[in-house]
Amino acid sequence: MGIADLNAGVLCAQQFEDDGKSDAGAATWREAVDHEIAALGWAEHTRVDRPEEDVTIFVFDTVTPHDLTFRPRGPATFSLSVVFDGAGTLSVDGAAPLAVAPAMGVLFTSGRETGGLNTIPGGQRVHMLDLRFERRFLLKAGGAPLARLGGDLLSEHSRPDQDVFLVGFPAPAALLQSARDIAACALPEGLSRNLFLYSKAIHCLSVVVQTLGHTTLKRVAVRREDRERVERARAIIEGQFGRDLSIARLAREVGLNERKLKEGFRAVVGNSVHAYLRQVRLDAAATMLEAGATVTETALAVGFDSLSHFSKVFTAAKGVAPSRYLGRT
Repeated sequence: MGIADLNAGVLCAQQFEDDGKSDAGAATWREAVDHEIAALGWAEHTRVDRPEEDVTIFVFDTVTPHDLTFRPRGPATFSLSVVFDGAGTLSVDGAAPLAVAPAMGVLFTSGRETGGLNTIPGGQRVHMLDLRFERRFLLKAGGAPLARLGGDLLSEHSRPDQDVFLVGFPAPAALLQSARDIAACALPEGLSRNLFLYSKAIHCLSVVVQTLGHTTLKRVAVRREDRERVERARAIIEGQFGRDLSIARLAREVGLNERKLKEGFRAVVGNSVHAYLRQVRLDAAATMLEAGATVTETALAVGFDSLSHFSKVFTAAKGVAPSRYLGRT
């Protein structure tokens, strides 16, 4: 997933190669980024610095004349983004969209090839910084704890089951200041510029690590009897996904209060209740479409009342409209 998708991230536990290639030998993350920048027509509005071989800096400053909707895809990467101006939505396939706004930091982790659907409304300035750190740098700087940091970032915008994490957070003042210093750097090419940019990039990473140390969602210890109830809730979702399964209804059926169900589900299943239900429904929908069911039959069978909403969610998750899935019309 390239930087033009406005994503940023923290490295997940799954390792990726130092040269940035995916396990399947796909293009490097830099090639994916450059492709997205060119496709968006942002090349002349993008500044790229590489003050050190393991740190790459992108600064984007452009105006979007019209609405943009695009599906970036790319190999494993680690990035940290800071948004100065502009708004939009980011999403990882199979997870809920994340709304992005000014003065916001965004973390994106992928240890494998990943795609998503992103939107940027037209008529606005998009000004942002994106920092890319190679895995070898992270291991050298922070060792295994830093390399596993993404594993604790559980949100409805992530896919823990795929080792993909997308998290948005209010950017602390220190992060915003260092990010703006990088964006405004006017030093000429050379050692002085490289040292300045490198030190500021490291400071940004340090602030984020410190911030996450206070805000990261910790895994909750789940009692055995509560774990059994959570597993019962998962079984209900998997076997009765066509029903109207609200959190309140599920909690009543398995004998847990809503807070314990939500916390326990994240701890045991590794995903939110809503995200898991959506994943099960869409997987079932794909199976039905493969078997020849119509889009309308499929949407109703898996629990969607709105055909347009089903089409939108399915397309975001599977990368193709349900009417065209496996070439069907």
